[in-house]
Amino acid sequence: MSTTIGILSIGQMGLGIAQLLKAHHYRVITNISARSDATKSRAESAGIELFDTDEDLVRSCDYILSIVPPRDAIATAKRVEVALANGRDRGGKLLYYLDLNAISPSTVKTMARSFEQNAPGLRFVDGGIIGGPPSPSETETNGWKRPGVPLSGPHPLHSAPVSGTHLAEVLNTRYLGAEIGTASGLKCCFAALSKGFTALALQSFTTASSLGVLNPLLEYMDVYNIGARQKAERSVVGCTGKAYRWVEEMNQIGACFEEEGGWKGDAKVFREIASVFQGLADVVEREGKDEMGDVEGVVGVLGEGLRKEQT
Repeated sequence: MSTTIGILSIGQMGLGIAQLLKAHHYRVITNISARSDATKSRAESAGIELFDTDEDLVRSCDYILSIVPPRDAIATAKRVEVALANGRDRGGKLLYYLDLNAISPSTVKTMARSFEQNAPGLRFVDGGIIGGPPSPSETETNGWKRPGVPLSGPHPLHSAPVSGTHLAEVLNTRYLGAEIGTASGLKCCFAALSKGFTALALQSFTTASSLGVLNPLLEYMDVYNIGARQKAERSVVGCTGKAYRWVEEMNQIGACFEEEGGWKGDAKVFREIASVFQGLADVVEREGKDEMGDVEGVVGVLGEGLRKEQT
């Protein structure tokens, strides 16, 4: 029987991971209760098996990958705890839970302690995802462009008894050590740079547009900050559908930098960055993304939304 991997949930990243695993002959399942018809259709089209309850899912899995918005990470872990408590005995079969969400070390440590107390037979793995969803690629030697997946904790994935070595390679993992929180902290440090840059670009471009100097700004970037314009434009346009996910991620980064980096009050800057993404998410929800296909469209709609809030 194929190794069975449950994915919670099937968003853009979860779907990409599922397709990668299916291509390497893993059985992939998910719980589709309370999900939209569009999500169910995406899962079915990718060959993912659909289950109606968490109890059925955890009973069938060798591994569970949690890939949800940061605000839902704790609740998703609790769902698995409850399902393990309510479900039938697994007959001694080990279950590995990989938390791959963008959360702080302290949050993931809280999650790990809860599992230890309430689901002692579960093997918890701290992790993160750095990069975009997997996709087939003719230029990669293994046929797939894959994100990096740092992992940490006392139960290394590559040592898991059921396909652990192979799964660790397929997912492009990197084991950082036995301490829970290390992998999540690395993800926070990376995202602070990549998404922090996006927040700065949103504010800079929107302000320049309001002043009527967006084009000169872009032209100066071409000359004096080579490569930054292209990166900024891609991130500004690409973040519109993700901004709502990034709000809590910025709060988690602030907690990481305060608690692990010693920045204390200075780390509150990420609360302000969270507000930038919340503002964009609110505009997207209210106005839609139809006019946000390029930089001018994004900053135009966002700028107009900000002006309305001021009046």
